[in-house]
Amino acid sequence: MEGYEQFKEQVYRLTGIDLSSYKERQMKRRIESLISRNRLSSYDAYLKALQNDKRLMEEFINYLTINVSEFRRNPQQWEVLEKEVIPSLMKSTRKLKIWSAACSTGEEPYTLVMLMSRFIPLTEVDILATDIDAGALEKANSDWTDGVFGRKTT
Repeated sequence: MEGYEQFKEQVYRLTGIDLSSYKERQMKRRIESLISRNRLSSYDAYLKALQNDKRLMEEFINYLTINVSEFRRNPQQWEVLEKEVIPSLMKSTRKLKIWSAACSTGEEPYTLVMLMSRFIPLTEVDILATDIDAGALEKANSDWTDGVFGRKTT
C-alpha cells in the first residue's frame, strides 16, 4: 500500500505522535489492519477519515498506544529513584510536583504515591498523571475512585 511516509508526516502534524519511533513493518501492519477494518482503500483516505471522525481518531490512538503498566515496573529504576534521586531532591525542598507522563492505567503514579509517602505525608504528594489514551485514563480514575487502589483524598 502506497503513501505510508506521507501518512506518518500528517499523523505527526495532527497528533504529535511520531510513527518513525516504532518498528515500521509492525506499525504498517497495524495501520493497514485499521484501514481495512474501516473499509477504506488507502492511507490518504484513512487520514481524511481520522481528521473528520473523532471516534475513528480515538480508535486509532488506542490501537497504536501500548498500555503497559504495572506496580514497580523496572524495579532497578525504582530503587535508584528511592535511594538516590528523591533523597537528593528532598535536601533542597519538601514539596515536589511530579509528572507521570504516559501513565496508562495508573500503576506507575500509584507506585510513586506509595514511594513518596516514605519521604513526606500523603497530603503533600502532588502527582500529575497524563496519557494520550482517554480510555486508559478513565480506567485509572475509576480504579482510584472505586477503591481498587485506595481512597482518593483530594
